[in-house]
Amino acid sequence: MRNLHKLLLLAAAAIAAMAMAAPTAGASAGVEVIDEVSEEHCDEVIVTGHDVSGGCELSATSEGGVTTPSITLLTHTSPTAETVSSICSNQFDAHVNEEGHGYITNQVLAGDQCGLTACDEAAAAQNPHDQLPWEIQLGEFFADHAALGATFCVRPVVLGEGQNVLPPCSVVIDVSEPAPHEYEFTANEVPCLENPAVELIGHWTLNETSVEINHL
Repeated sequence: MRNLHKLLLLAAAAIAAMAMAAPTAGASAGVEVIDEVSEEHCDEVIVTGHDVSGGCELSATSEGGVTTPSITLLTHTSPTAETVSSICSNQFDAHVNEEGHGYITNQVLAGDQCGLTACDEAAAAQNPHDQLPWEIQLGEFFADHAALGATFCVRPVVLGEGQNVLPPCSVVIDVSEPAPHEYEFTANEVPCLENPAVELIGHWTLNETSVEINHL
């Protein structure tokens, strides 16, 4: 888990550097997440099997909702050609601690052109086909530039439960705050770290949140 944390932070810093025309010297990689109601730091996130609890709870929905899916996976077949692999709507819950580390759970992918669902556990005597949580890390890179690193795992629905053949994809996406304590995530053709030929496009809005993300 610690290695993934470092990987996402380093990748986010590199992507932010390329995305900004004039990056500010002296990058940092720290945030603190507090509960807006209690004004206390978020508790530690607890993972028991595939059950995630604790921390501050968030909920997000992709732009367009289920009626107008907008989350797109692209595959570059050549330097000048790309193919749309999937177009989905996405809803999820998340738990994060005060350092911005946590997990996405209850991932729902839908849409006629989606064909994907969250990876699940292979059949077992206990808790067969449980959804696998997706690890996330909030971080700050350069002045006033926040990012969310996430590793997601999806599988084609047609393969059936327990048939997870697609490799995980780690991405780093922008975090914006258009209004106080209202956060949005935006991915503009963000490449998977493990396979840059695959890119993610999407925009999510936190629709249930009582957190405040402060830059350290």
